[in-house]
Amino acid sequence: MTSRNLHIGPDAAADRYRLLRSIGRGGEAVLYLAEIELAGGSEPVVVKVLDSKSTITPDVFDRISQKWNEQAELLRFVHRPGVVGVREHFEGPPIHRPGESSTLTGRALVLVMNHVDGLDLRDWRAERTLATAAERREVMRTLEQLAEVLDWLHSGKATPSGRQVIHGDLSPGNVMVDAHGQATLVDFGLSKLTADHQTAEVWFTQGYAAPEVFEGKRTPGADRYAFGALAYFLLSGESPPATPELLAQALVRLPQFAVLDAEQRARIASIYAADPLKRPVNLAGWMKDVRRVVVSTTTSTSQRVVRDSVPLPPASPPAVPPAPAAAPPKPAAPPQQPQQPQQSSQSPAAPVAAPAVPASAPAGPPAQPVHAPPPAQPAQPGYAPPPTEPAYAPPPVQPAYTPPPVRASVPQGYGPAPVAGSPTEAAPPPSPRKKRRTGLVLAAVLAVLVVAGGAAVGVKLLGDKKDADGANTASGGDKAASSSAPESPSPPPATAPTPTPSSSASASGGPTAQPTATGSQPPSGVAPGVNAADLTVMSPVKDLGGFEVRPAKIDTKQYGAAFVAERRCYTDTYTEFDLNREWKKLDFIVGIDDGSTNEKGRVSFSLDGQPAAFSELVELGKPITHTVDVSGALRLRIKVDKGCDNGTVVIATPQLSR
Repeated sequence: MTSRNLHIGPDAAADRYRLLRSIGRGGEAVLYLAEIELAGGSEPVVVKVLDSKSTITPDVFDRISQKWNEQAELLRFVHRPGVVGVREHFEGPPIHRPGESSTLTGRALVLVMNHVDGLDLRDWRAERTLATAAERREVMRTLEQLAEVLDWLHSGKATPSGRQVIHGDLSPGNVMVDAHGQATLVDFGLSKLTADHQTAEVWFTQGYAAPEVFEGKRTPGADRYAFGALAYFLLSGESPPATPELLAQALVRLPQFAVLDAEQRARIASIYAADPLKRPVNLAGWMKDVRRVVVSTTTSTSQRVVRDSVPLPPASPPAVPPAPAAAPPKPAAPPQQPQQPQQSSQSPAAPVAAPAVPASAPAGPPAQPVHAPPPAQPAQPGYAPPPTEPAYAPPPVQPAYTPPPVRASVPQGYGPAPVAGSPTEAAPPPSPRKKRRTGLVLAAVLAVLVVAGGAAVGVKLLGDKKDADGANTASGGDKAASSSAPESPSPPPATAPTPTPSSSASASGGPTAQPTATGSQPPSGVAPGVNAADLTVMSPVKDLGGFEVRPAKIDTKQYGAAFVAERRCYTDTYTEFDLNREWKKLDFIVGIDDGSTNEKGRVSFSLDGQPAAFSELVELGKPITHTVDVSGALRLRIKVDKGCDNGTVVIATPQLSR
């Protein structure tokens, strides 16, 4: 929409607003930058238009019209910096040329808002790297402004009746930041003014929609989830994952949060809880925790701490003193067993559990490096040494720290207080510095115990051999004959149990490497037990590549969420999904959007780089329903060919089934 000869207005003044250009969409409505003539000059405004042609039936339009007018009227009571002002709302003739409003049929719903001069949050974030403390403080200030506004709207103080105001579609495109750093929530046309509003229309922005939004519910909790997704976007510069579990894991993997203990990570990640009641009810309080983490952490120290928190390679275990430059010669006989008071009640053959030894406990005589081979045994007739095993096998080094999946709960100070004595009421964890010091001591003691255990086993084997030789000589031929049979080797000395990924701290005192997200659930983000999944809510391999996920209409039938590809003249529109050999078929409907200016487009589906499994030229009003066999496929690619004469291609209800 670029023509300056198009207008819209109420019945009494149909040409009041001149439309300049289209600037976005909000559900099924379109946003326009417009201007109004006032006192010999023009002032910019933002006009949101829902044409009756965009709905399925006149009855649906009438129902939406009633809700629209109620919400718009209540929004006129909301006056506060950080919330866009609503000038007026009306129902009138559709978009038209000057003087031609009476010649058109149909009606339009219009909401007129003040124009906010600035950048939307996506463009604003693109200008910042967060490499400096000043930029991190800017991000914190923007998030704190939004948190205070949302808390105010949800509290009921925004309306005279005390009703809660819910934005309903919080995303980077609906937040503007002006030159003075003031963040403002815009596009309240879809907001729901009730504590728990349920609607059949599913309008959302992928990655920012809470799970309950897919059921048609919009609550204050859904706004809080979307705010947490905004925080992840501003801190990482990346679009948030589509599911609460993946989003929580992605946040705590950021360098600023990866160094926190498990309780702190769970407290912050609780904003992504699948249950709305477990999310923080006070966003300003949640932001205090985030500010302490982000603003006080510099990039260099974050990288250093994360590096230190990852277990070191086996060649240089962190718990063992460094070996001297010149390796000492191997001893000719097994070393004598060191006197360890704490070992008297343990058998050398039993797995050694690391005792809680105070930091001042003596470490005993110098221990051999745990990765060195055991001392050579003296040659004995008939002696079979036990198999050599490494004394300590540290866990494999992960390329980056990946925390365990977070099960969010109501953190202290955000919701109702926990019941005394409940499992959620736990003592605070020790500080990371204390963990590191204790880990070093425990690892040193463990190395000493392992070497001592190996020496004890060797001495015991020699003693048993000597006793057996004496007994055979005294008992005569039968004993001597039996002694010629090979002696079964004794069991090897017990080795220290290898730390598992669930351990809370490594030997160096930092968090151990955890399984990656793909180790805990499929790359697609869909649990193995789910037999069907909507492709529009799964995470793509990289990004949507020009597709949008939004409502669309094919051959008069409305679809709540579909892949939509607008016309591209010189580049293909394509995206890819990881199927992980988990699915058998993909069902979908493909066609041209009823509102498209052009009437055709070619769509193809291909698997693992092979020739297209589906490739058709679709036309306006002629949707195609198809099923693609995806059995054993790793990667699915969906592509719309480039072309300036293409229409708006829609891929609706793409359903995977096992």
